[in-house]
Amino acid sequence: MGSAGARGAGGDGRAALVFVAALLLAGAGSGASLAGCRRKHVPVDAVPELGYPACVDGGGGDADAAGVVGQGRIRAGPLSAEKNVVERFELRRTPCGYVFRSRQEWPLAISDVEVRYDAALSPIWAWKRLTIAGADRPDGFADIRRYELRGQRPGADAEVFIKRRDARGEVSFERLLPGGRLPVPAGARVGAIVGPGRGVITAWLQREHLPVGGKVRELVLDFRDLVESLEVGTLERHEDQVEPSLGGTVRVYTFFGRETVFADDHDVVIGDLAGMRPSSSLATPEPEPLPMYGQPDPVHTP
Repeated sequence: MGSAGARGAGGDGRAALVFVAALLLAGAGSGASLAGCRRKHVPVDAVPELGYPACVDGGGGDADAAGVVGQGRIRAGPLSAEKNVVERFELRRTPCGYVFRSRQEWPLAISDVEVRYDAALSPIWAWKRLTIAGADRPDGFADIRRYELRGQRPGADAEVFIKRRDARGEVSFERLLPGGRLPVPAGARVGAIVGPGRGVITAWLQREHLPVGGKVRELVLDFRDLVESLEVGTLERHEDQVEPSLGGTVRVYTFFGRETVFADDHDVVIGDLAGMRPSSSLATPEPEPLPMYGQPDPVHTP
């Protein structure tokens, strides 16, 4: 479903909790098995410090500017393999672009995300905090990462700068380079972000406005897992289909050639092929909220 560790859901919950916490304490990317990934994660002494990208032309804060252009509260339905997953998200227009915020909870991990976009819905900055549900530490073993996309030099090859504070409180810096099977055009910039949950795909859909049968390739930053990737990915719109569990006809999109989401007429994600559905459409009660471990603070962390 997207959170680090979520792809290994199943089995003994406490054992999985300990495993995920151990990964966070050990540091993502350690071990010979991740050597190939590490070639794209280049350690550096420092990364560009360009500041939090809040609007400066909106009279101060931009939280209430212009209004919501997409929001949702979706959760695992009866056909979902991963149970008790809940996600809430919001995409809001600001005086200088858009801001996306989301929170995904499932029984082992909690992801808080914020992404900043320019006026064309191109991502310029992102932030993620991963905490462990059930953790006995006040910070929930927080692993916090900032993704700076504004530091790429004009005409230079694509790169993303990562600043991370791990669960031990240690800060590290990396330069993430493109990989994957498809070639990356010279001077390409990140055009879409894939993060924990499904809501963040809304920004990609609204950026492209694909007709039925349309297809586009973008350089995509994917930070769902502990080890991020930067590679060219495809978004394709298929024929609309009637989905009774979603109350009628929905738009159908596939990204990366294998993951399918459903969207409404405004290209807001409302579910996926794996069984995520609007919370209001499900007869079962929502799971109890998981601990916050403090309010997310993308301005001052990591």
